[in-house]
Amino acid sequence: MQPRRRDALKSPRFPILTFDEWQLRLALGSFFKIEWLMPGESLVSILWKFARANALPGQVLLELIRSEVCEGVVPLQNAFDLTQLGRLIRLPRSMLTESLLDVTRGQRYVEAFRYCRHCAAHGYHSVLHQLTEENSCPAHQQSLETRCLECLHEMPFIVSSRVIDAPFRCLWCGSHFSYGRLSSVSTTPAMRKKDINAIRHRVQLRLRSDVGQR
Repeated sequence: MQPRRRDALKSPRFPILTFDEWQLRLALGSFFKIEWLMPGESLVSILWKFARANALPGQVLLELIRSEVCEGVVPLQNAFDLTQLGRLIRLPRSMLTESLLDVTRGQRYVEAFRYCRHCAAHGYHSVLHQLTEENSCPAHQQSLETRCLECLHEMPFIVSSRVIDAPFRCLWCGSHFSYGRLSSVSTTPAMRKKDINAIRHRVQLRLRSDVGQR
């Protein structure tokens, strides 16, 4: 008898379920807490946390969000059905609207994923980080990065199965954008109160600015 291969003894990374079974599982109750999120948290950051909390493969989550998108969509407000999205991840429409870019109001954005290493270390990415007018993090006053500090590649700012499966990591080499591995899906307990307030203040200023441009 041939010996069993060592990798055959390993359990699969995700449960092997059909797409309908994934839908039923989430319908019976997905696991997510609004308290895990912070002001201006980008949809990419939100989906990373949702996928991790519910052990969802990126491809399944992408199909649940918007089945006609096979691989990759820029997180713009007009690219998603916010009612369907809110029902899936159990978040209010106002928070989802804040998490997405709005080019109809003249928002210009950086196409590469742009991040603050300190925020990434706390499991947070802001939609502010993607705006061309914002060059530094409002909480940490650190210049925003677009390249992986290990392999120097840029990652596109999109929602895709590959991106969802690599939370706060480089798509090309797997290095973390932060200073170490994330220990939790929750951001708030790790972030200092003054940093949260600084981010909240900047998000509110940005929202008021966008309203004034209508």
